[in-house]
Amino acid sequence: MKNAYAAALLATTLVACATTTPAASPMEAHLNRYAGAEAVARNCPAFGGYGSIAAMRSDAESNLARARALGAKEADVKQARERMNGQLLSAIFLVGVPEACSSFVNGLAWAGTTPAIVKPKKTAATKGSK
Repeated sequence: MKNAYAAALLATTLVACATTTPAASPMEAHLNRYAGAEAVARNCPAFGGYGSIAAMRSDAESNLARARALGAKEADVKQARERMNGQLLSAIFLVGVPEACSSFVNGLAWAGTTPAIVKPKKTAATKGSK
């Protein structure tokens, strides 16, 4: 029984790491939110019911519009879909549908209430600095 709990804890940690990686740009952050909401709406329909799916779809469309305004192309959208679907399906494989869907829905809800998180830019070392 302890092994099952340890495996569940490890898998949950892996899911959390996969779903909380900061985006490289605001455009990517909005694309990830769009693709994540789309993936959850298609793969986790029982979580929240019809009203929740409608809200996720509305949020997804809003994030897609923001990403397009920031210069997202169809190739960027496709890449985000593949990334989020891959993360969700990996999570489902690791911890099962209920835990994976719950984790993704919670992540989307949290992300929807905060500004897009972006990786800090790397600063180039200037000449003469140590």
